[in-house]
Amino acid sequence: MKRFITIFSISLFLSISLNTISVFAQQTKTLTQGIYNVRDSNLLVGTPITARMTSSNDKAIIIVIGPDQTIHALERLGSGIPQEILPPLDYDQSIIIYTNGSVVLS
Repeated sequence: MKRFITIFSISLFLSISLNTISVFAQQTKTLTQGIYNVRDSNLLVGTPITARMTSSNDKAIIIVIGPDQTIHALERLGSGIPQEILPPLDYDQSIIIYTNGSVVLS
């Protein structure tokens, strides 16, 4: 009986520890004025990204540029437009942010 309880306890412990589920929160990045490479900035690739201002009084222009120097997206943020959704990004794209504050990408 003791042996059965020991084996049952070990198998129960192993089955619970092997079935762990990994949960990740959505990645957010706070960026200031500058030019950022998508690969180096560890931004989400292949999914739309929401850009919003940290302060309602700030203004920003966000430009997404491809490797062939073509503009893929141009978004303005300000008091009238507090957030915008950027198209899905690729690894070889760059983001130019011109702002007097900071922008949160999530």
